[in-house]
Amino acid sequence: MDESKSRPSPRDPSLDPNAPGLRTPTRGDSSSDNLLGSDGATLADPQSPADPDATLIDLDATYVEGMPIPAVHPKRGTRSRGLAASAAVLNVGELFGDRYEILQLLGEGGMGAVYKARDRELDRFVALKVIRPELASSSAILARFKQELLLAHQVTHRNVIRIYDLSEADGIKFITMEFIEGVDLRKLLFAHGKFSPAETVQMIRQICQALEAAHSVGVIHRDLKPQNIMQDKHGRLLVMDFGLARSVESEGMTQTGALVGTMEYMSPEQAMGTTLDQRSDLFALGLIFFELLTAKAPYKADTALASLLKRSQERAIPAVDIDPNIPRGLSDIVSKCLERDLGQRYQNVQQILRDLDAWEGKRPVSASSALESFKRWLSGPQLKFVAAGAAAVALALSVWIVRGRVTTKTAETPAVHAPVASLAIVPFRNASGDSTLDWLGSSMADMLTTDVGQSASLRTVPPDRVHQILHIAGNATLDAATLRQISESSNSDTLITGQYAKFGDQIRIDASIQDLKHDRRPVPVSIEAASVKDVPAAIDRLADSVRKGLSISTDVAKELQAQSFRPNSQSVEALRAYNGGLNLARGGNNTDALTRFQTAVKEDPDFALAYSKLAQSYSALGRDPEAEQAARKAEDLSANLPARERYLIIANHARLASDNQKAIEYYQQLAKASPEDTEIQLALGGIYDSMGSFDQAREHYNNVLQRDPQSPDALLALGRMLTRSGDPQGGLKYLNTAYNLAVQNSNDRNKAAAQYGMGVAYDFLNKLDEALRSLQDSLTLRRKFGDERGGAASLNYIGVVQGEQGNSKAADKSFQEALNIQNKIGDKRGLGATLLDYGSFLDDHGNHEQALKLYQQSLQIQRDLNNNSMQARVLNNIGSVDYNMGRYEDALIYFQRALELREKAKVPGDIVEVLNNLGETSKSMGQYDQAISQYMRALDLRRNMGDKRGAAIESYGIGTVFEFQGRFGAAVNSKQEALKVFEELKDNTAWMPESQSGYAHALILAGRGDEAGQYLDQALALARELKNNGLIAQVLSFQGDALYYKGDIKSARSFYERALQAANQSKEPDKILISKINLARQDVGEGRSAAGLSALRSLAQEADRQGLKYQALECSIHSAQAMLQMKNFAQARQELERDIAQTERLGLNPLSAQAQFFLAGVLRESGSTSDAQDHYRQALRLIDAMTKDLGADKLLNRSDFSTISTDSKRWLQG
Repeated sequence: MDESKSRPSPRDPSLDPNAPGLRTPTRGDSSSDNLLGSDGATLADPQSPADPDATLIDLDATYVEGMPIPAVHPKRGTRSRGLAASAAVLNVGELFGDRYEILQLLGEGGMGAVYKARDRELDRFVALKVIRPELASSSAILARFKQELLLAHQVTHRNVIRIYDLSEADGIKFITMEFIEGVDLRKLLFAHGKFSPAETVQMIRQICQALEAAHSVGVIHRDLKPQNIMQDKHGRLLVMDFGLARSVESEGMTQTGALVGTMEYMSPEQAMGTTLDQRSDLFALGLIFFELLTAKAPYKADTALASLLKRSQERAIPAVDIDPNIPRGLSDIVSKCLERDLGQRYQNVQQILRDLDAWEGKRPVSASSALESFKRWLSGPQLKFVAAGAAAVALALSVWIVRGRVTTKTAETPAVHAPVASLAIVPFRNASGDSTLDWLGSSMADMLTTDVGQSASLRTVPPDRVHQILHIAGNATLDAATLRQISESSNSDTLITGQYAKFGDQIRIDASIQDLKHDRRPVPVSIEAASVKDVPAAIDRLADSVRKGLSISTDVAKELQAQSFRPNSQSVEALRAYNGGLNLARGGNNTDALTRFQTAVKEDPDFALAYSKLAQSYSALGRDPEAEQAARKAEDLSANLPARERYLIIANHARLASDNQKAIEYYQQLAKASPEDTEIQLALGGIYDSMGSFDQAREHYNNVLQRDPQSPDALLALGRMLTRSGDPQGGLKYLNTAYNLAVQNSNDRNKAAAQYGMGVAYDFLNKLDEALRSLQDSLTLRRKFGDERGGAASLNYIGVVQGEQGNSKAADKSFQEALNIQNKIGDKRGLGATLLDYGSFLDDHGNHEQALKLYQQSLQIQRDLNNNSMQARVLNNIGSVDYNMGRYEDALIYFQRALELREKAKVPGDIVEVLNNLGETSKSMGQYDQAISQYMRALDLRRNMGDKRGAAIESYGIGTVFEFQGRFGAAVNSKQEALKVFEELKDNTAWMPESQSGYAHALILAGRGDEAGQYLDQALALARELKNNGLIAQVLSFQGDALYYKGDIKSARSFYERALQAANQSKEPDKILISKINLARQDVGEGRSAAGLSALRSLAQEADRQGLKYQALECSIHSAQAMLQMKNFAQARQELERDIAQTERLGLNPLSAQAQFFLAGVLRESGSTSDAQDHYRQALRLIDAMTKDLGADKLLNRSDFSTISTDSKRWLQG
């Protein structure tokens, strides 16, 4: 049976950053090892190969002088850990030294292998560390093992791994030590990124306490590094691997010139080969301290050797310089650990602990600088720094997900209560003849729009919308036809037009209020300003006159006045720059808009709204840290502003910080006061859209379209949202409308955005040729008007589609070109997302190790940008690589961290994706109850979201777990439910043959194989159409199972053999393994016991390495069956007793029934008839329980269970 048929959901692609008013990450690529250069240096990934310059590193995390370092050549698309030959010398399942039951291979290295084992004498789990037989003759290596044991016995502490004994059995030297269920700090750092100051201090304390215990007995570690520190499931840290430790008093410690340790964590004096004392460990501690706080190394360099040289020559950069949110006092403690001068460094661990106590306020600090810094930190404003997420500024942001789409109903336009009046203000005409005053035209209109105010009775058309409609020169005369066109396009019944002229210093403003709906005579309004500087105050008076001139009641006019505001600045130059920035931003020119907004805040440092717009421009350009800084400044300056202006600024900051709940709260307050403000409706729609709350997003987008049916922003946003939510055909309707409007208005930017969106929709519909054509059209346009960032986004998605078409060479070229552009223009956000998507492309094509490198680079970029949303996405993808490579423990770490980040963001669609992946991983690790819990939570979320397709995926995964547990009726129901949904959706992805074959297999396992044939035939045909060799192998295996469980064992063989051929072509390790297991099981069933036993032994070990618990136990049970056939009763009994214990613990009733039956046979053949009968009864009890599951009443049609039932009853009667 295939334990991992349902894969973790694919990686998320990103989107078009050039949708009007939006900012979003793009997709991407890079095949170079490090596109960021040395500045992109990050924490090494735990799976990445050793740096060739780090010549003193071996894979056991220690080094012994004189020992050659094994070469590391990871193989593409395999689970190779870098060693040409396996260091494993023990087999999973064997009893080693008549005492230790080998349960699991934990890791391999240059020195040997480490296993999880059960000590039968003391009934406890231990880690059993063995040495390679070919190295056992080395006196230096044996000395290391003895050294580790002797020193460990001296160092006893709860934060130090306990070592029990050094022994020899069967010619193999080994050490037994405390077994810790946990993860090393290197993997934890890579998955988690930086930790908070409080979390870091808590961890450093534990490491200090471990070192204190060692140093107190004169032992220094000499190889302290994250890989040698474990964290258990309760958060306890334990220091391990004292293989390099030496007594301070030993002869070896006084010798010079002996370079030992790991290069990345050596102290300067250790690198020089000079005499060492405990202060060397404190330097390594400082490096770890620095990494925990910053997720970076303090010495940037291209290689480990270059870093070591810098460490010996330069002072470490203070941690606070990397992240200003790190308290200065804590940074000072780290710096003191990293002093090159031994006299300036901490002299012992106790000093560090005292300063940590002082930092936490537990005692007076010994260093005044640290205390003063701590006081400053406590008294300063402690604002949480969270950088912009993937959907910060976008008014209509959506996240393009090529796979894993969700389904929702087609958009419908609800009825909306119409306001009493709607008003569009056209830019005023410069009638002075002085071109230096042209800027006043749009500035006056913009200021007047907000100065008039909004309410439920009056909708003011946003200036952006007016500019989109108005394609005439700023000083052209507006005739009646043009005014009518503006009114119709903006769905407004009242227009304000006007002009201004300069007479000396005085500015005269003449405006006209034109009620086109009732065809009333224009109402003239005139205002004078003493000079240009007085224009803002004059606009206030003009707004009051406009309110009086509108056909509204006095109460409505008062309501408008209460909601009115204008940009709060008294500097005309600041307002001029501000309005220039607004005009540039409307046209999509964020680079020049940024310059104008910078000028605005320079002219008026208290101009809060300009800082807010500056933040939006930074964000649109992918400069998230600067965006956060500007948004925070805007909010700091907004305290005394009118409520509406202040709320807009706070809401914008919240969006940039991905604090969606806070943003929604403030936007909703604004919407209550001004329900006709379409900009607010678009903002709310964009936030809900980014959260996956599609019904609410659709409601707000439709509110805009009800008021302005030709709003390009709303049309594009709704089209993208429908595509993302699983209705690409519905999305095309709105995208085509937006495209046609853009053509009519000669708006190339909107035209390109619509083409991009249409390309994505066609991709979702699997119309790849149409998708490619639309995306290439968008690229052509974006190149035409010089939009490099948008062009890179188009290239990125072009690469995705080309990859789906099987044109890998063209895809690679497109990805490369996109990355080159993003590197050139410094678009870090786009680069990070492109690396992610290019990694997905490589991962999908079997190049897992290269994909992992790109994910690592992307992860560092996301951390630099403090983009938690994208961090979670990258971590999810890294987990997927580990999952696909069978590294389930590692996958679990990354998925759990991704879930932690996504739960903070409270985006159901993102949370559910990781829950599914965790369910898959738990299932593969044999943690079935945990898997069910994770699947059920995901299923509940999917249903609440209206995500039928996603709910089907969860049901499918639950069904697979039910199969393992022997709940075959429930498995049939779960998988049938999933299949029905995919059929309703007319799904044409790999999930259709997956669900068809999975449902058929559930029927086979429930004894209903005669019902499975048509589904297997359909699945095989579709898998071949999709050219998916992994699925072909799976279906062929299931067809073989149908014959096997029917009792036609010989006929099953040909299907298993063909399945193995397809599996080998797929290069999927689990498919290959399962096909081999089926053939080995076949050998045993056909009486070829010796051949079957030999194969099953190695397959059990491989299954255990891949983390496939069910398959490993299945191999063990059939191995015992072969031993029974060969009359090797003693070994068969030992094997089966162990299998029964494990299957009962995991709740695997089908395997437990088989093991009980075979053990009964062994005991009966051995003459223990009474004991045999007990196990026959247990086998019958288990089968009886499984047949009672609703829908499993035909279970005894399975030949294996029928034999168990019949023979057990016969022997019990005899």
